[in-house]
Amino acid sequence: MKKIFATLIALSVSFALNSQALTIDLSPSAQQLQLGENLTLNVKVSGLTDATAPSLGVYDVNLNFDATRLAISQIIWGDAVKGNQLDLNGFGSLQMSDASNSGTLNLFELSFDDVWSLDNWQAGNFNLFSIIFSTLATGPAEFTLGVNALGDASGNSLLVDSLGTSSVKINTASMPEPAASFLFLIGLIALGFTRIKTQE
Repeated sequence: MKKIFATLIALSVSFALNSQALTIDLSPSAQQLQLGENLTLNVKVSGLTDATAPSLGVYDVNLNFDATRLAISQIIWGDAVKGNQLDLNGFGSLQMSDASNSGTLNLFELSFDDVWSLDNWQAGNFNLFSIIFSTLATGPAEFTLGVNALGDASGNSLLVDSLGTSSVKINTASMPEPAASFLFLIGLIALGFTRIKTQE
C-alpha cells in the first residue's frame, strides 16, 4: 500500500512539474491617444514552446473594457504576422464572440486542426486576436482579461500563470495648427485688399 501511495505522489509531482503555465498579455497600440482615434488591443499568449506539445487548441476568454469610453469596431482573429495559429491547415476554426454585456466581450475559438499539426507547427507565442476600438470619451480606460477555459490540442486543461491588464488614456483632440500655405494665402489676400483701398 505504501508503494502505491508513493508512486501516486511521485506521478502527481511529475505531472505538476511538467504542466505548461501560460501567460496572456494585453498590448494596446498606444498608451495615449486623442479622442476620435482608433485603438488596437492585441491579446497575446506566450509560454508554449515552438512546434512542441502541448499546443493551444481552444480558448474561452472575457475581455473587460470601459464601455463609456470605448466601443468595439472590429475583431481580428489570429496573428497578423504568424497567421491564425489555431488554423494551421486552413480548415478554419470555430470562432464566436458575444458583446451583449456592456463592457465585456466574450471570445471563443476552437481549432479544427488535428493534434499532430497543432503540436508540431504551432508557434510558442502569438496573438490570439486583436480588437479595434473607437474612442467615445476622454479619460483613462482599463482592460482586464478573464479566462473561462484554455485547452491543449487534445482537450486537456492548460494552466494560466499570468493574466495581463492594461490601460490607456484618451485625451481631448487638439485643434491642428493652421498650415503655413493657408497663412500665406490669407496674407496675400489682405495685401491685395490694402492695395485696392490705397488706389481708390
